[in-house]
Amino acid sequence: MGKLKTFIEEIKSSEFFKNVFILSSGTALAQLIPVMIAPILSRIYSPEEFGRLALYLAIIQILGSLSTGRYELAILLPKEEKKGVQLTLISIFFTVVVSFISLIVVLVYNTELAVLLGDPKLDVWLYLVPVSVLMVGVFNALNYYNTRVKKFKNIARANIYKSSGGGVVQLVLGGLKLTSGGLILGQTLSHFFGNIRLSKTLLENKKTILDSKIPELKDLAKRYIDFPKFSMWGIFLNSLSANVINMFVSRVFSLSTVGFYSLAYRYLGLPSTLVGNAFSQVYMVEASESRRKKGNAKEEFLGVLKKLSVVSLLFLIIGVFFVEEVFVIVFGEEWRFSGKYARILIPLFAIRLVVTALSVTFSVFEKQRESLIWNIILVAASIFAMIISYLCNMEMTLFLYLYSATLSVFYLVLLYRAYKISKGTN
Repeated sequence: MGKLKTFIEEIKSSEFFKNVFILSSGTALAQLIPVMIAPILSRIYSPEEFGRLALYLAIIQILGSLSTGRYELAILLPKEEKKGVQLTLISIFFTVVVSFISLIVVLVYNTELAVLLGDPKLDVWLYLVPVSVLMVGVFNALNYYNTRVKKFKNIARANIYKSSGGGVVQLVLGGLKLTSGGLILGQTLSHFFGNIRLSKTLLENKKTILDSKIPELKDLAKRYIDFPKFSMWGIFLNSLSANVINMFVSRVFSLSTVGFYSLAYRYLGLPSTLVGNAFSQVYMVEASESRRKKGNAKEEFLGVLKKLSVVSLLFLIIGVFFVEEVFVIVFGEEWRFSGKYARILIPLFAIRLVVTALSVTFSVFEKQRESLIWNIILVAASIFAMIISYLCNMEMTLFLYLYSATLSVFYLVLLYRAYKISKGTN
């Protein structure tokens, strides 16, 4: 009881926990509207339409991971406030370039891409990809700038605007029977609502923005060139490993199966969204400060590991016993397959909840090259599971068991390596 009391007092007095609470409570509220309307959406939109959304999101998340050149991670690193603002501008510039390139590709190859993904009806919605990529990239850049200046309330509110705005659009379009692409349109607009809020903090630095010269920005981009050289491709591979499964399932199984899987994946990811991301953002700020002062972030790493492990264990225990029936109750009997898939994937998500939050250690210690190698291994592990499944003609559930086990082992090894890096010795 004494240790528990001490732990509670630590939570009450900790600045770290105050910031985590602001972010996680804001994110929780941001997720409340989508969770509340999810039972309605699942009865308006079919599994095929959710599958189409999953394929669209796969493209957006993969391209969105490239769009800023990962310069947004560097926003937290320099001591000078001016450089933080300028790195935000560099991130946004990269986003505009990537968005323009994606526009050209979509204009030329939209039909071929839709067929390749296993859903020819997706072709018309691919024209929205450049807009979504632009919105996602700008949101990521502004998010990290607000993190740098510790405007955690702004981030929380932006997440609320993003999530609720997109959800309301999806609900309204569904109510008007415009279900074809309604989910995609809502998703496209969601980041726009969040960007409105986050941009206010950056625009407070109008003088710095206007005074920034191109040669100055070029020099700063060169200083942090390892982020686009290594981190960009690392996050691209990470995003690819998470989203290529939707493409694989669409081609090997069916679009409906993608819909069932994507719903399970989305809601199992809520703990990471609600808690993991908040811990990750606050940890990155504190670890960066600790590295500058002490040369290591071991204490911060272990503190987050201990706290998130408790959350992860509770998530695992509760989920294994109740998740399938919860999915049926919330989304309807038609979505029982989603509940079955969720129960299989829970151990993987419990481990990833902890590891993803702490994996930013690689960025804090500027280990972009090594992070890229780990992401290559992650993609290889995912592809390995898919190839084995295809060759052995596995059914969907057996494939998910293999996929979950393979990636769980990978994340545990990655966690150990991140801990070694946090010690600042290698």
